[in-house]
Amino acid sequence: RLDSATAVQSMVKCIEIKNALRAVDSERQYLVFIADNALLIDVADGGGVSIRINEIAVEMSTTFFNRAVSFVPCFKYSDSEDVILFASRNIHYLVDSGGQFATDYYGMKHELIECIKSEEVFIDLNDEHVFKSLKLSELLTESKTVLYFPDYLLQVPSRQELVNLLDLAIHVRNLSLFILVFLYLRRCSVQLDFIAKENDVVKIAGPWKEAILYTLNKAANEHYDSLFQPNFFDLNRHERLPLRDFIEVLC
Repeated sequence: RLDSATAVQSMVKCIEIKNALRAVDSERQYLVFIADNALLIDVADGGGVSIRINEIAVEMSTTFFNRAVSFVPCFKYSDSEDVILFASRNIHYLVDSGGQFATDYYGMKHELIECIKSEEVFIDLNDEHVFKSLKLSELLTESKTVLYFPDYLLQVPSRQELVNLLDLAIHVRNLSLFILVFLYLRRCSVQLDFIAKENDVVKIAGPWKEAILYTLNKAANEHYDSLFQPNFFDLNRHERLPLRDFIEVLC
C-alpha cells in the first residue's frame, strides 16, 4: 500500500507484484526479479515496507517531473532524487475503479496497447530482411529506466524500453507520459499505425485518439504544443537546415 510521505497524493494507492518469492524461514521477507534486477522487500512489524534494489535502498514515490509530465508512480533512491521506472506486466498498479481510471473512461474500452501496430524488421532463414506488422502488445518485455534529477530527461538505450514504457503509461492512465514516449517511439520506428475502429466497434476514442493523432502528425493540437514545447527540446527546430549545418548544431 502506498502512503505518501508528503502532501502530494497519487491516484495509485496499491501495488501488486505477481512474481514475488517469499523466504522459506520468514513471512516478512520477499524477493522479486524484474528486468535483471533483484528487489528485496522487508515487512516491518507495524506494516511498513522497506525496499532495496540490488542492495540500494529505495522507496515508492510519485514524482513531479515538470509541468508536462507529473505524478508517475516510480521507485526513488532514498539518498537522491533520481527515480526508477520499472515496466513489467508482473507489476500491477491498483487505482480507483471509477472516475479517470474506469476501464471505459477516455475511450479505453479495449486494451490500447493491442490497438497500436508497428512494422518490424526481421532477418529470415535466407538472411533477407522482411517486414511484419505486429501489435505492440506482442513486443512487450520487462525493462528498467532511470531518470536523473533535476531534468528527468527520458534517455533510453533501446527501442524496446520505449515499447514497455508506453504500456506503463497506459496502465497508470498518464496521458502526457504516453505522448512523450510515443513521440520517441515514432522517431525510431519504421511505421506506426493504430486501429480506431474494427467491425463497427470503436476501439479508441476521446483524448487517447487525439493523443495518437497528434503524435503521428495526423492532427494539430495547440494545447499539447503549449504543454510540451516549453518543457522539452524541440527536435524539429532545425529540420530544414542543410545536413552539414544540422550536424554542426548537434555537435
